[in-house]
Parts: sequence; C-alpha cells; structure tokens
Amino acid sequence: MKGQITIVVSETTQLPEKIIDYFKQFDFKLIGDENGCLKFSRSATLLDAWKTNPLKWGSEISVSILDNNVIGNFYIDTDAQMNTREEKVVWQTFFENFEHYLKTGLSNNLKLNATIAESKKSRISYIGWSILGALCGGLLSYVYNSKTQTSSTLGLLLIPILASIFLVWRIRYSKIDNAL
Repeated sequence: MKGQITIVVSETTQLPEKIIDYFKQFDFKLIGDENGCLKFSRSATLLDAWKTNPLKWGSEISVSILDNNVIGNFYIDTDAQMNTREEKVVWQTFFENFEHYLKTGLSNNLKLNATIAESKKSRISYIGWSILGALCGGLLSYVYNSKTQTSSTLGLLLIPILASIFLVWRIRYSKIDNAL
C-alpha cells in the first residue's frame, strides 16, 4: 500500500524533533535525516502475516519538511497480508493522529488503539474462517479418499484451496457488508 499525506502546520519550531518523537512512539526506526527529509522504517519479517497490529508490519515512511508543509510518503508492505478494510483504517487513523500531533502537540492514541483492537478482532475472525475452510477441505479430502479407496493428491489440495476460498469470501463479504 502506498500513499501520501500533506499537512500544513502553523508552528514550525522543533518540527523535526516532533516528527521523530511521534514515530519513535510506535517503534519506527529513524534510518535517514538528509536535507529536511526524515526516513523511518520498520523491517519486514517472515512473521508479518501473523501480526495482528498493522503498525508492526514492514513499512517505510519518508517525511519532508518544506516551509510550513509536512509531506509524508509511505509504503506499507502488504504482500503477505490480508489487506482488509480494518487494517486500512488503522493506517488512516495513524496518519490522522500524526496530523493532530503536529498541529496540537497531543497524540490521540485512544482512537488509534480502538482501531487496532478492531483490526485484531477482524483478523482473528478471518483466521477462524480460514480454519473452518481447512476443516471442510480436510473432511472433503477424507470423504473423497474413502470413496475412491486411494490416497490422491487432490484430497491434499482441497485443504488449502477451501481455506483460501473461505478466507477470500469472508474478506469480500466484509467489504460489501460495510459498504452498505
């Protein structure tokens, strides 16, 4: 997921320090500070797909300061993620919180924590649906192998196929249900 945010601030004193403090609150590492451009990152790991907090995923954010404009470009590695609506809301709230922090000096972590909790609940629900799909696939595999008296690889393929089908169906259903 890629995006950009532009924030117009009235108070520019100690702006780089404020930006650094904000991202350090969420354990982002400052990896570059050149010509008014701050770069933050969080390394991607093999376990990112199992992390329930989207702010813990691999990501790279660069923040440029031009006069009283703060321009943030972000890239979040969503390749191994379900990339659901709830996870996108977490990132949107994170950047809204960033804007609020730069303008007022206060961080609204209650709203951000609430969106993270909602994302965790939905992710656990989605994992449950994929487990249900895997169980259905295992049952169908057992029935198929029992009826044909063979140990077919088709039976083994039914488990991940149905787990994926159930997961994709649930994510799409959630997007349609929330759009109404």
